[in-house]
Amino acid sequence: MDKWKEIKERLKHLGGRVELLADDHTLTLTKAHDGKKIFVMVYVDGTVNFEWTKTEDGKPVHAEGRFWRPMKRAAYRKKDYAALKRGWGKKEADRMVTPRVIGFVPNFGTEGAAVAHLKKHFPDLEIKVDEVADGF
Repeated sequence: MDKWKEIKERLKHLGGRVELLADDHTLTLTKAHDGKKIFVMVYVDGTVNFEWTKTEDGKPVHAEGRFWRPMKRAAYRKKDYAALKRGWGKKEADRMVTPRVIGFVPNFGTEGAAVAHLKKHFPDLEIKVDEVADGF
C-alpha cells in the first residue's frame, strides 16, 4: 500500500490519527468533530498557533502555515457582478469577484482533501514510524 492510501486508511474513522515528517516538521493529522461537522485537524510540531493563519499576497507569513488549508474568499458575490461592472468597470469588477487566499486554517473537510493538499505540496513526506505496533 502506498503512503497516500495508508494515510487515508488511518484517518478513515473518527479518532483516527497519523504522524508525518515533512520539511523538518512533525505533522499530526487527527479526525475529529465539533458536534456538527467531522473534519481532519492538522497539528504542526504538536501545536496549533493561530498566528500562522496570516497571509501576505496569498502566501503564508509563517512557514508552518504551508501545511494548512488555504481559505479563499472574494470581496463580493458573483450575483453582484452586474452592479459592480456598471459602477467600477469590467476590470475592477472581475477583480472584486475573484476569490483570493485570505488565510490558512488548520482543518480539512475530508481526509481526501488533506491528502490531496499534502500530495501536491509535500510529495516527499514520510509516515512517522510508531513505537507501538499497528495491529489493533
